[in-house]
Amino acid sequence: MSTTAGYFDETILNNIRVKAENIMFDDRIKQQFDARYDVIKLINNIQTANVYPSLARFQKKVAVDVMWQNVCGQDVEDNVNCTVGGDKSSTNLDTYTLSYEKVVNFSSSENDFDDNEFDIQTAIAKQFLKADKNLTEDFAQYAVGIIDANAGWNTTSPEGKGDIVGADTYIAPAYWNASLAAYFSRVAILNKFTSPVILSGTNLYEQMYVAAANNANANGKGDYILYGDMNLYFDLFNVDTVTTPNQNSYLISQGALAMANRALHTDRVEVLHDWSRWRMPSRYLPNMYYDVFYETDCEYDRVIHKFKVKLVADVFVNPTGCDDNNTGILSFTCGVDPS
Repeated sequence: MSTTAGYFDETILNNIRVKAENIMFDDRIKQQFDARYDVIKLINNIQTANVYPSLARFQKKVAVDVMWQNVCGQDVEDNVNCTVGGDKSSTNLDTYTLSYEKVVNFSSSENDFDDNEFDIQTAIAKQFLKADKNLTEDFAQYAVGIIDANAGWNTTSPEGKGDIVGADTYIAPAYWNASLAAYFSRVAILNKFTSPVILSGTNLYEQMYVAAANNANANGKGDYILYGDMNLYFDLFNVDTVTTPNQNSYLISQGALAMANRALHTDRVEVLHDWSRWRMPSRYLPNMYYDVFYETDCEYDRVIHKFKVKLVADVFVNPTGCDDNNTGILSFTCGVDPS
């Protein structure tokens, strides 16, 4: 245990955790710490891959093993008597390094709390809550970027409402209404998507909002049902922020994406001479943890408490299955082909 005067021991650090939990029980205060991360909720709900800590110790960066299941290689052929069996379904075990590594650093000085109605432990607790929010939202935008960069080819034919240009499908603004559900259904079937969901920013949001209000009207139920069939996830804070100036939405197949995270420390605060480390669960990112580091310094003969909160994580796309151009993700832009 550190003998540095003013150093927070494990008991005090745990008290700070409790203070953070209590803050989030106050509906008025917690709003400033609520994260916007609907894209992460989507990925968590469609993930079917299993993620394990990697046994590849040679990795310089933190790595994980991801197991994907693909069923390919079946053919319909003429019968040959007494011949049974064929290609096996494949279980792909791939090792990935976690490329997303971001931190939030913050400090609190005793000097700032001599004439302050708040105590320093409460202030630090709020800093932890803010760090969780900021890292969650940054990782959410990173996830949108991964989705956008891995859009596959739309093989829908005839094209119908969509103008297909490479990995982009342009749909004119006039078509973005409830009737688009029928088009997305056809696209999903022809591209062999399984239980697809739609990730969107502002596209369709206001139309669906109005349809929900009109649901009570006798002639308004149809649109609301159609929107429900689309299985929409709206992330107003992250999708358009990443894809601007385009207004993109994404059709995503079940199992197309997986998330992974590794924290290298334990829940218990480990004190190493004059600094400490432990892991802290995210309130928002499902089953994810931060590594936390703590040390002190001197400022005008008073103690300044310094913290680092680190997230090491990533979002992965299912390795190409039966079709090299089918990633399980399709991108749709509200607009016309600029070329």
